[in-house]
Amino acid sequence: MTLALGLAGCGSQRSAEGTSDDGSLVVVLPQDVEQLDPRKVGDAYGLKVSRLVFASLVTVDPRTLEVVPDLAERIDVESPLRYRVTLRPGLRFSDGSALDADDVRATFRSVVDPAMGSRFARTYRRIARMEIVDSRTVVFELDAPHATFLTDLEIPILRAEDARTVVGVPGGGEPVGAGPYRLLARTPGHLSLAANPHWHRGAPRFPRVRMLVVRDDNTRALRLLAGRGDLALNAVPPLLVPMFERDARFRVRTAPGVGTTYLGTNLEAPALRDVRVRQALALAIDRARIVRAKLGGRARLARSFVPPAHWAEAPDLPTWTYDPERARALLDEAGLRDPDGSGPAPRLRLTLRTSTDRFRQSIARAIAAMLGEVGVAVEVRPSELATLLADLDAGRFELATLQVPEVFEPHVLSWFFGSEHVPGGGREGANRWRMRDAALDAALELGRATPVRAERIAAYAEAQRILAAQLPVIPLWHEDVVAVTGPHAEGFDVPRDGRFATLAR
Repeated sequence: MTLALGLAGCGSQRSAEGTSDDGSLVVVLPQDVEQLDPRKVGDAYGLKVSRLVFASLVTVDPRTLEVVPDLAERIDVESPLRYRVTLRPGLRFSDGSALDADDVRATFRSVVDPAMGSRFARTYRRIARMEIVDSRTVVFELDAPHATFLTDLEIPILRAEDARTVVGVPGGGEPVGAGPYRLLARTPGHLSLAANPHWHRGAPRFPRVRMLVVRDDNTRALRLLAGRGDLALNAVPPLLVPMFERDARFRVRTAPGVGTTYLGTNLEAPALRDVRVRQALALAIDRARIVRAKLGGRARLARSFVPPAHWAEAPDLPTWTYDPERARALLDEAGLRDPDGSGPAPRLRLTLRTSTDRFRQSIARAIAAMLGEVGVAVEVRPSELATLLADLDAGRFELATLQVPEVFEPHVLSWFFGSEHVPGGGREGANRWRMRDAALDAALELGRATPVRAERIAAYAEAQRILAAQLPVIPLWHEDVVAVTGPHAEGFDVPRDGRFATLAR
């Protein structure tokens, strides 16, 4: 199998005049960037910005969500264990230095170097050997078949001389990458980027970009309305979007997103061990009403973490349609009966954890009210994100609302539900629900190991069926990507992945 892509049709080469004094397009963000080194980045905006500064052997097309070559001209899968990568000719980093096979090998070696402490080291330890054939050709040999390896090649490439140091730290030198932009300046709440003159795809669509962090939702919207911002990508709460729809200066455009909003349950909490209780919770939530009232209809109801129209989407999953009577019956079957038959006294008391984001709190309160209607009294408890995740990792919760931002490669299901990814005891992962199921683990491992697409589809369909039956988490909806653009952001194409790649192409 060969993966190849030419440069034709890579997008318009137009520029755009921004609203700032230096002609930059101004992008408003709700959160700051924490980390830019692509081997260590874990925060959402660090990931998005790092992919503008650095480039990878492959990338995910922001419109089709398919894995396509980027720095690579072609990738030949010579066997399930052997991948031959041929780089494009004439590649350069933003400082003008050549990018070649030595940089590729140095980058991948650095990811597994314990001294670097990369959060992705485990994945890349599957590379048993790298052979440099010539300056444009690297052969990767794996220790076992690993069907996700093409997606894994999305780790950005650094200069060989930078591979042993952490790059992109505040106060440090300008990080040198091969992406569409150079990072000119970074201070708390502010990033300034300019076109990389050596980018292999030509001049970016918007030659200069400033990113400003405005944490308050109302202040962010007012800044845009005052003409001091040009673009907000998933940064205007749905309840404020109508203001921009009514203003002729702005356009509101959407694309089907690939993230999932969900209600997670702690399977080790006594009240939630019975699957009938979890099913009752799913039936008691009127997801369609929340989507209409809170999201302005800009979401699709979810049955899985795998979004609709994805190649791994299982077609026969149950749909938990709002049915409060059935929810009450299931609670009765689970022994959680209405104490006196009159309804007011709660059958069960639970705590629902959520972030301090006001919009997410409003959704949590709506869910709590609906659960209250079937006799489940829910206390909503907001926490800062770091505290929330730490408590979930430690199992200090009963219910939690969260979002998984993107699913391109379905093997991500193992990170959230595989037995070996329950956090704690030296283990890493996001299986905060304490899901342990041998059949699920086997299906996820088959999906990872087999290179045959049909077999992967069957394996991930089985995994999704098990999750739908056991309901460690209740998938709620897939939110659309929503872009609010002013006149200076004309031509911005809304990406399905919610990243910023379409600033450049």
